[in-house]
Amino acid sequence: MSKKIKDENGNVYVKKKPFYKRIWFWILAIIVIFAIGGAIGGGSGSDTSSTSESKSNSNDKTISQNAEFRKKFDAIVVGDLMSHGDGGTTLSDVEKSLGKPSTTSTQDVQGVQVKDYIWDKGGVSISVQFNDDKTVSKDITGFKFSRTPKFDLDAYNNLADGSSYDDVVSKYGEPDGLNEMIISGEKNVTATWITGTKGGTIALTFINDSLTSKTQSGLK
Repeated sequence: MSKKIKDENGNVYVKKKPFYKRIWFWILAIIVIFAIGGAIGGGSGSDTSSTSESKSNSNDKTISQNAEFRKKFDAIVVGDLMSHGDGGTTLSDVEKSLGKPSTTSTQDVQGVQVKDYIWDKGGVSISVQFNDDKTVSKDITGFKFSRTPKFDLDAYNNLADGSSYDDVVSKYGEPDGLNEMIISGEKNVTATWITGTKGGTIALTFINDSLTSKTQSGLK
Protein backbone atom coordinates (compact mmCIF):
# COMPACT_ATOMS: atom_id res chain seq x y z
CA MET A 1 0.00 0.00 0.00
CA SER A 2 1.25 3.51 -0.83
CA LYS A 3 1.69 6.19 1.82
CA LYS A 4 1.25 9.95 1.29
CA ILE A 5 3.90 12.22 2.82
CA LYS A 6 3.68 16.03 3.01
CA ASP A 7 6.89 18.05 3.26
CA GLU A 8 7.39 21.41 5.01
CA ASN A 9 6.39 23.29 1.85
CA GLY A 10 3.08 21.51 1.57
CA ASN A 11 4.14 19.28 -1.34
CA VAL A 12 2.62 15.80 -1.26
CA TYR A 13 4.65 12.73 -2.22
CA VAL A 14 3.55 9.12 -2.56
CA LYS A 15 5.85 6.65 -0.87
CA LYS A 16 5.41 3.09 -2.07
CA LYS A 17 5.82 0.18 0.30
CA PRO A 18 9.16 -1.61 -0.33
CA PHE A 19 8.70 -4.90 -2.20
CA TYR A 20 10.35 -6.83 0.66
CA LYS A 21 7.58 -5.67 3.01
CA ARG A 22 4.79 -6.84 0.76
CA ILE A 23 2.90 -10.03 1.51
CA TRP A 24 3.47 -11.54 -1.97
CA PHE A 25 7.24 -11.26 -1.53
CA TRP A 26 7.22 -13.44 1.59
CA ILE A 27 4.82 -15.93 0.04
CA LEU A 28 7.22 -16.20 -2.90
CA ALA A 29 10.18 -16.67 -0.53
CA ILE A 30 8.41 -19.52 1.29
CA ILE A 31 7.51 -21.24 -2.00
CA VAL A 32 11.10 -21.05 -3.26
CA ILE A 33 12.37 -22.52 0.03
CA PHE A 34 9.81 -25.33 -0.31
CA ALA A 35 10.96 -26.10 -3.85
CA ILE A 36 14.69 -26.06 -3.06
CA GLY A 37 14.32 -28.04 0.14
CA GLY A 38 12.19 -30.70 -1.47
CA ALA A 39 14.53 -31.16 -4.41
CA ILE A 40 17.69 -31.77 -2.38
CA GLY A 41 16.84 -35.43 -1.88
CA GLY A 42 17.56 -36.46 -5.49
CA GLY A 43 19.81 -39.51 -5.74
CA SER A 44 23.03 -39.99 -7.66
CA GLY A 45 24.17 -42.93 -9.78
CA SER A 46 27.08 -45.36 -9.34
CA ASP A 47 29.41 -46.94 -11.92
CA THR A 48 29.89 -50.27 -10.13
CA SER A 49 27.61 -52.44 -12.33
CA SER A 50 28.89 -55.98 -12.86
CA THR A 51 28.58 -55.92 -16.67
CA SER A 52 28.36 -53.20 -19.32
CA GLU A 53 25.29 -54.88 -20.84
CA SER A 54 23.26 -54.80 -17.63
CA LYS A 55 24.34 -51.20 -17.05
CA SER A 56 23.19 -50.21 -20.53
CA ASN A 57 19.79 -51.87 -20.09
CA SER A 58 19.33 -50.21 -16.72
CA ASN A 59 20.29 -46.79 -18.10
CA ASP A 60 17.92 -47.15 -21.07
CA LYS A 61 15.07 -48.00 -18.70
CA THR A 62 15.87 -45.04 -16.43
CA ILE A 63 16.09 -42.64 -19.39
CA SER A 64 12.71 -43.86 -20.66
CA GLN A 65 11.08 -43.45 -17.23
CA ASN A 66 12.61 -40.01 -16.70
CA ALA A 67 11.59 -38.80 -20.17
CA GLU A 68 7.96 -39.68 -19.43
CA PHE A 69 8.30 -38.06 -15.99
CA ARG A 70 9.59 -34.90 -17.66
CA LYS A 71 6.71 -34.77 -20.15
CA LYS A 72 4.23 -34.94 -17.28
CA PHE A 73 6.05 -32.11 -15.52
CA ASP A 74 6.03 -29.96 -18.66
CA ALA A 75 2.27 -30.49 -19.01
CA ILE A 76 1.55 -28.94 -15.58
CA VAL A 77 0.17 -25.40 -16.00
CA VAL A 78 1.11 -22.75 -13.42
CA GLY A 79 -1.56 -20.26 -12.29
CA ASP A 80 -1.07 -16.79 -10.83
CA LEU A 81 -0.08 -16.90 -7.16
CA MET A 82 -1.89 -13.63 -6.43
CA SER A 83 -5.11 -15.04 -7.94
CA HIS A 84 -4.98 -18.25 -5.88
CA GLY A 85 -3.67 -20.22 -8.84
CA ASP A 86 -6.52 -19.46 -11.25
CA GLY A 87 -5.80 -21.22 -14.52
CA GLY A 88 -3.31 -23.61 -12.92
CA THR A 89 -3.54 -27.41 -13.09
CA THR A 90 -5.58 -28.78 -10.19
CA LEU A 91 -4.11 -30.97 -7.47
CA SER A 92 -6.36 -33.87 -8.48
CA ASP A 93 -5.20 -33.68 -12.11
CA VAL A 94 -1.53 -33.56 -11.07
CA GLU A 95 -2.05 -36.65 -8.91
CA LYS A 96 -3.80 -38.42 -11.80
CA SER A 97 -0.71 -37.77 -13.91
CA LEU A 98 2.09 -38.33 -11.39
CA GLY A 99 0.41 -40.62 -8.85
CA LYS A 100 0.64 -40.21 -5.10
CA PRO A 101 3.45 -37.89 -3.97
CA SER A 102 6.52 -39.08 -2.05
CA THR A 103 6.32 -36.17 0.41
CA THR A 104 3.70 -33.56 1.34
CA SER A 105 3.73 -30.48 3.55
CA THR A 106 1.53 -27.44 4.17
CA GLN A 107 2.44 -23.90 5.23
CA ASP A 108 0.18 -20.98 6.15
CA VAL A 109 1.74 -17.65 5.11
CA GLN A 110 -0.11 -14.44 5.99
CA GLY A 111 -3.38 -16.33 5.77
CA VAL A 112 -2.49 -17.94 2.43
CA GLN A 113 -2.24 -21.74 2.54
CA VAL A 114 0.44 -23.27 0.34
CA LYS A 115 0.75 -27.03 -0.12
CA ASP A 116 4.02 -28.55 -1.33
CA TYR A 117 3.89 -32.00 -2.97
CA ILE A 118 7.02 -33.86 -4.10
CA TRP A 119 7.40 -36.79 -6.51
CA ASP A 120 10.71 -38.69 -6.91
CA LYS A 121 11.68 -41.13 -9.66
CA GLY A 122 15.09 -42.36 -10.85
CA GLY A 123 17.00 -39.50 -9.21
CA VAL A 124 14.62 -36.89 -10.65
CA SER A 125 12.49 -34.82 -8.27
CA ILE A 126 9.33 -32.86 -9.12
CA SER A 127 7.97 -30.38 -6.58
CA VAL A 128 4.61 -28.67 -7.14
CA GLN A 129 3.13 -25.98 -4.91
CA PHE A 130 -0.64 -25.42 -4.65
CA ASN A 131 -2.95 -22.71 -3.35
CA ASP A 132 -6.67 -23.53 -3.23
CA ASP A 133 -5.63 -26.87 -4.80
CA LYS A 134 -4.37 -25.16 -7.97
CA THR A 135 -0.75 -25.05 -9.12
CA VAL A 136 1.10 -21.81 -8.27
CA SER A 137 4.67 -23.05 -8.77
CA LYS A 138 6.49 -26.08 -10.18
CA ASP A 139 10.10 -27.25 -9.92
CA ILE A 140 12.14 -30.14 -11.36
CA THR A 141 15.71 -31.14 -10.48
CA GLY A 142 18.03 -34.05 -11.24
CA PHE A 143 17.07 -34.40 -14.91
CA LYS A 144 20.13 -34.77 -17.16
CA PHE A 145 19.79 -34.06 -20.85
CA SER A 146 22.41 -35.00 -23.45
CA ARG A 147 22.91 -31.80 -25.40
CA THR A 148 24.79 -30.58 -28.47
CA PRO A 149 26.32 -28.08 -28.92
CA LYS A 150 28.01 -27.77 -25.55
CA PHE A 151 26.84 -24.95 -23.31
CA ASP A 152 30.36 -23.78 -22.40
CA LEU A 153 31.91 -20.65 -20.89
CA ASP A 154 32.12 -18.83 -24.23
CA ALA A 155 28.43 -19.47 -24.87
CA TYR A 156 27.61 -18.32 -21.34
CA ASN A 157 29.62 -15.11 -21.73
CA ASN A 158 27.84 -14.33 -25.01
CA LEU A 159 24.37 -14.52 -23.46
CA ALA A 160 22.90 -11.03 -23.61
CA ASP A 161 20.39 -9.55 -21.18
CA GLY A 162 16.96 -9.73 -22.74
CA SER A 163 17.60 -13.03 -24.54
CA SER A 164 14.42 -15.10 -24.68
CA TYR A 165 14.01 -18.44 -22.93
CA ASP A 166 12.95 -20.13 -26.17
CA ASP A 167 16.02 -18.79 -28.00
CA VAL A 168 18.38 -20.16 -25.33
CA VAL A 169 16.62 -23.55 -25.37
CA SER A 170 16.74 -23.72 -29.18
CA LYS A 171 20.53 -23.26 -29.06
CA TYR A 172 21.50 -25.29 -26.00
CA GLY A 173 18.62 -27.64 -25.26
CA GLU A 174 16.14 -27.97 -22.42
CA PRO A 175 17.43 -27.17 -18.91
CA ASP A 176 18.09 -29.97 -16.41
CA GLY A 177 16.40 -28.02 -13.62
CA LEU A 178 13.50 -25.60 -13.85
CA ASN A 179 11.34 -23.52 -11.52
CA GLU A 180 8.32 -21.61 -12.83
CA MET A 181 5.82 -19.33 -11.11
CA ILE A 182 3.55 -16.40 -11.98
CA ILE A 183 3.09 -13.41 -9.64
CA SER A 184 0.61 -10.65 -10.52
CA GLY A 185 0.82 -11.58 -14.19
CA GLU A 186 4.63 -11.67 -14.20
CA LYS A 187 6.11 -15.04 -15.25
CA ASN A 188 9.30 -15.98 -13.41
CA VAL A 189 11.46 -18.87 -14.69
CA THR A 190 14.76 -20.02 -13.20
CA ALA A 191 16.50 -22.65 -15.36
CA THR A 192 19.66 -24.66 -14.66
CA TRP A 193 21.88 -26.49 -17.15
CA ILE A 194 24.42 -29.13 -16.08
CA THR A 195 27.20 -28.98 -18.65
CA GLY A 196 30.78 -30.11 -19.24
CA THR A 197 32.70 -33.14 -17.99
CA LYS A 198 33.40 -31.54 -14.60
CA GLY A 199 29.75 -30.92 -13.78
CA GLY A 200 29.70 -27.19 -14.48
CA THR A 201 26.38 -25.41 -14.00
CA ILE A 202 24.64 -22.45 -15.60
CA ALA A 203 21.63 -20.83 -13.93
CA LEU A 204 19.53 -18.30 -15.83
CA THR A 205 16.55 -16.25 -14.63
CA PHE A 206 13.89 -15.05 -17.05
CA ILE A 207 11.06 -12.62 -16.31
CA ASN A 208 8.30 -12.60 -18.93
CA ASP A 209 10.56 -14.61 -21.26
CA SER A 210 13.44 -12.12 -21.02
CA LEU A 211 16.84 -12.98 -19.48
CA THR A 212 17.42 -10.83 -16.40
CA SER A 213 20.30 -12.54 -14.59
CA LYS A 214 22.82 -15.34 -15.03
CA THR A 215 25.34 -17.23 -12.88
CA GLN A 216 27.79 -20.05 -13.60
CA SER A 217 29.97 -22.42 -11.64
CA GLY A 218 32.77 -24.71 -12.81
CA LEU A 219 32.76 -23.71 -16.49
CA LYS A 220 35.95 -23.66 -18.53
